Amino acid sequence: MSRFTRAVVATVSAAVLVAGIGLSGIGAAGAAAPAQTSGKASVEVGDNFFKPVELEVAAGTKVTWTNKGKILHNVRPVKGDKWGTKALTKGKTYSYTFKKPGEYAYYCSFHGSPTGGQRGTIVVKAARPATTKTTTVSASG
Repeated sequence: MSRFTRAVVATVSAAVLVAGIGLSGIGAAGAAAPAQTSGKASVEVGDNFFKPVELEVAAGTKVTWTNKGKILHNVRPVKGDKWGTKALTKGKTYSYTFKKPGEYAYYCSFHGSPTGGQRGTIVVKAARPATTKTTTVSASG
């Protein structure tokens, strides 16, 4: 390899290294990482079914049930009474934000029970914390 070629390779390598450091520094030292969002999820309420039957979401997710069936339905929790609806007519929606991890079983009291028929489960997982990547560069002389 000629002296000129080695010089070009060294210059290009240095430029690539500096560009890589500059780009990784933007993420670490620039604007704060975006907050981890949990978002939204939906459940279709049909005549005698929930779709999906089991839905896994992150804590803080707002779940919306929409009655797309022709008849009256509801969303009743198997345990507790802090969420759910007594009646959900055709075309209407009901939403609830699940803040704590756990399994939340529910059913339609008109067409199911806690153990059979029209029922479903929301599985809430702990929200993952936002991550940042830090790059350390050391110069040797």
